[in-house]
Amino acid sequence: MRPQTTSVALRPQFHFNWPGICIFQGELFHYLTRSLPTMSLLPRLFGSRKPVAPTNRVDQVLAAGPDSARPVRAHVYREAYVTYESGYRRKGVVMDFTETGVRIRFPTNESLPAVVTLSARSVGLEGEADVIWQKNSEAGLHLRGR
Repeated sequence: MRPQTTSVALRPQFHFNWPGICIFQGELFHYLTRSLPTMSLLPRLFGSRKPVAPTNRVDQVLAAGPDSARPVRAHVYREAYVTYESGYRRKGVVMDFTETGVRIRFPTNESLPAVVTLSARSVGLEGEADVIWQKNSEAGLHLRGR
């Protein structure tokens, strides 16, 4: 009879690492100790550039100057009246305003016509206004001629 040599130690042992490279068992320890400390997953995925942080973006938004696209709004809670062309008058509250318009809140969700007359003497705004937007009981009015 023939002696059976099925010893595991005689067969070459190998492993597959994650890129799919075959590494023999004796070389695996050397591969891991040489490669892993220098390998980093994040720079390989996203690059090694440092992110460019915006300089004072929040400060630029909060400090609106004369070049700002949107003027600074004064936050108030003052009584105002809106009159329709039919003569119907609604009472509301001015939430905030600028020289050219107001955000007004009404107690009910009635829809406004396209053009109304605003009377907000407590904040110094009066005249015809266009309804720019309306959501539920709030509306944004733009005063004509300003």
